[in-house]
Amino acid sequence: MVSSDTERERLILERILSLKQMLKDEQGGPLELHELGICYYYLQNYEQARAYWDQLIDAYPDYVELGTIHALNVFCLIQEELWSDAEPLLHERLSRYPTDTRLHAMLAYLLERTGRYTESMDRHRRVLEIDPDNLNSLNSLGYLLAMHGGPDDYDEAARCLTRAVREKPDHPAYLDSLGVLLARQGDRDRAQKALYRALRGAPENQEIMDHIRSFLIKSEER
Repeated sequence: MVSSDTERERLILERILSLKQMLKDEQGGPLELHELGICYYYLQNYEQARAYWDQLIDAYPDYVELGTIHALNVFCLIQEELWSDAEPLLHERLSRYPTDTRLHAMLAYLLERTGRYTESMDRHRRVLEIDPDNLNSLNSLGYLLAMHGGPDDYDEAARCLTRAVREKPDHPAYLDSLGVLLARQGDRDRAQKALYRALRGAPENQEIMDHIRSFLIKSEER
């Protein structure tokens, strides 16, 4: 039996061939270039996706979805961990669209991955100024404060994570972040409950398992 992933990949490859033929026959335009990039993105061929989107940007500067294309381009650079290429593009796009929470969130993630935790926290706070109910930034800010802040930061972390878990009480990532914070605060019983609930929701998540392992080691040391 052919797996669903294999069938999905086959359909994407067939669509790529069809779109390329349309462009070769000069029957395609910006929509086809946009879709080609999406197809390669789904195949995790981020470099090829960016190549088609760059072609679109150069050939069709008035394309209505150009903002989305720029954001997707940056997202692919981040997926490839090309931080030094992605960061200036993010700042350039934010100078044009200062309230775009997608761009702020991507920059926050980049800053976190490059070890600039305080800047990442500030960027998530900026997202929450624009969109106070942004669950991704509520969770990310709470987690960063728990992991890289001090005891004075735990109240802010708790406010963020409590709101995120209240909105999605079974979300593994939110429960994991809350468990990390509770462990830092010394509330071992509630921390254990949150972490194990997170693991039940995402039993193969390595980060959650690492947090549980760390929690158990520290519990044994007490």
